[in-house]
Amino acid sequence: MLYVIIILIALVLFLSVKLILMKRQMKRVIGEMKNNPDKRQMNVDFVDNDLQNMIIEVNHLYEYILEIKAEGKEEEGKMRESISMISHDMRTPLTSIIGYLQIAEKTENREEMIANIEIALERARYLNKLVNDFFELSLIESGQVDIEPVKVNICEIICEEILAESPEIDRRGLEPSFEQSEQNIYVYADKKKLVRIIQNLISNAVKYSARRLDFVITPENGGMTELSIITDPGDKIDTDRIFDRFVKGDSARSTGGAGLGLYICKGFAEKMGGSISAVQDEESFKILLTLPSDGRN
Repeated sequence: MLYVIIILIALVLFLSVKLILMKRQMKRVIGEMKNNPDKRQMNVDFVDNDLQNMIIEVNHLYEYILEIKAEGKEEEGKMRESISMISHDMRTPLTSIIGYLQIAEKTENREEMIANIEIALERARYLNKLVNDFFELSLIESGQVDIEPVKVNICEIICEEILAESPEIDRRGLEPSFEQSEQNIYVYADKKKLVRIIQNLISNAVKYSARRLDFVITPENGGMTELSIITDPGDKIDTDRIFDRFVKGDSARSTGGAGLGLYICKGFAEKMGGSISAVQDEESFKILLTLPSDGRN
């Protein structure tokens, strides 16, 4: 009986000491959490294994919080950069429009007045394109792009857009090659979004190509149809970043558009269950657009 009492007393003393130690450690944990505004990791040198495991999990939570904060700051920086670039790109043509209209208003020469008004109209059309680009950007960023996929003859759309670009194609002395132009190759896509993509890709291809402009379609490749637009190799391009916001092929922001066209194309293609990518080698620069060949995407 005496041994039992001694064991019980020892056990009580052991538990009392452990409880006191745990209380001290818990006070230390609470103190570290209160005085840890930057969510730095806490020490894990605790006697109790359960408490030590709990602090390890808390430290994992702190790491996650820091990652979220870093992502938030990065997104905030991107948003500020986007607003700054949008303001810059819109202010330039707007200032030009006002300037040419003021000159037209003051001139007495009718031909000079008409010429200035035409330049102002051209700048206004460019500004309208920028506004449309920024609107489409906002839809993609907010996930509000509505897609209504239907069966579309992609060859027909390509031919129509080549014809629309024919004045610039002729001016640059290009001879487009599209051997499948008379074929009917269908994809499932939102027709308006697909036209927007093809317009942008052909316009860019014509703008930056000096000699070559080839179109090749590979139908029914694993349930997907691939369109290749092949141009001259040109200068070395970062094919990974070319589809980012505000990135342009020539990396110069002083001329051309806002660098949103390919980003919008990528967003629309992905929303339709497809993809878009770029490949460059010594012989060519290719834009590869893939879209579902049927309605099961």
